[in-house]
Amino acid sequence: MIDRDSGIDPLTLILALLILIGIIIAFWPLLDAVVLAFSLAAVLVPFKQRLAGRYSSDRTAAVIITTLSFAVVSGILVLTAAIIYTNLDYIFGMANTIIRWVQTFPGAGALSPEMLAGTLRAVVGALRAYIEDIAVDLPIILLKAFIFFLALYLFVLSGDHVARELRSVLPGRLAASVNSLSGKTVDTLYAVYIVNVQVALITFLVSIPFFILWGYGHVLFFSVLMGIFQLVPFLGPQLLIIFLAIYALACGDIPRAVAMLAVGYPLISGSADFYFRPKMMGKRTAIHPVLMMIGLFGGLALFGLLGVILGPLFAALLVSAYELLIAQLRSGKEEAIAVNGQG
Repeated sequence: MIDRDSGIDPLTLILALLILIGIIIAFWPLLDAVVLAFSLAAVLVPFKQRLAGRYSSDRTAAVIITTLSFAVVSGILVLTAAIIYTNLDYIFGMANTIIRWVQTFPGAGALSPEMLAGTLRAVVGALRAYIEDIAVDLPIILLKAFIFFLALYLFVLSGDHVARELRSVLPGRLAASVNSLSGKTVDTLYAVYIVNVQVALITFLVSIPFFILWGYGHVLFFSVLMGIFQLVPFLGPQLLIIFLAIYALACGDIPRAVAMLAVGYPLISGSADFYFRPKMMGKRTAIHPVLMMIGLFGGLALFGLLGVILGPLFAALLVSAYELLIAQLRSGKEEAIAVNGQG
């Protein structure tokens, strides 16, 4: 901790920052696992503090929280991957059915059936290549999972202590501003992790009876896909619903296509986006939904899947920075008015 009596040495601060930047650059390929662990730990630390009060040990509480979290995440990912992998041929067969159906359309020009079919084949080929790349990159994925586990344990164990130490050396006003930023950050991460996972689980459970009645089989597969796509709010489930409706049309099954759009959308996607998610978020985050969507889609475009977390987080920090700026300007104006009044 910095000795306030001796003052702050700028050279020492610069050295520390250079070391930090150098480490970040050196470990850049693995940074996504560390960022994910840090963001998840920010949500899990309050649970660790409750357990620590029961077991009188931060270490024991951190081990329990980290192990349970990693087991749940790993179990869900493995189960999801297994279900999707065993149904890959079926989903690609559906895509080929749609392509053959599109080729039967009359017309010519830029939007000719051949052009549309070629575009669909390119999309299917890119998806297949992406899945194959995941299999090839499995060793590095497992390494990142191990790093994620270790980093999550470290952040859960010591994150709150480090945060307190950092705040303790900040000036009073700056410490208050940092507390405001950290509060907004944790609330946003809670919404990203906890609420979205809860909504995805609700979507999965609601999808099961619908797909049983829809009658195309593969109920568990479609329900799992709906839950996964629900992790990308306001976009994911709609794409899958449209795809399945088009597939029903390609099979000449107009009633099931109508059922997918008229019943499946409001039941599976609309209820989640316009009822469950807003209600469950409540006042946990004060970010406008439109700004949250901008952060989400912007994050996806810039950072890939990691942007699902970073995008809303940056949006929350933007709102917090705006609020702090307004508060500082208002405070400065009030002080100026008070000084002029006394003069």
